[in-house]
Amino acid sequence: MAEILRWQTVKTRKPHKCWGCGKAYPAGSELVNAAYADSGTVYGCYWCPTCEEYMHRYFESGDECSEGKIYENDAEGWEKLKSELEDTP
Repeated sequence: MAEILRWQTVKTRKPHKCWGCGKAYPAGSELVNAAYADSGTVYGCYWCPTCEEYMHRYFESGDECSEGKIYENDAEGWEKLKSELEDTP
């Protein structure tokens, strides 16, 4: 199981793809910048607010996600959650 080293919301300075949905986000987006350690190697990625909330709602402790799999496995649920988050004041 990977160990989370950093999980911090940042305003990006350049475009990035979200690990969970695989969608591209432009510079200036607020994304989670994450770093993980697994088997002696450190990995980094970005998560969009929709995927972050999706994980909080539907993942169990220790669940892992391959690149783009949240959207690929549940596009309808992801879109519904994105809409819900955008409608929240």
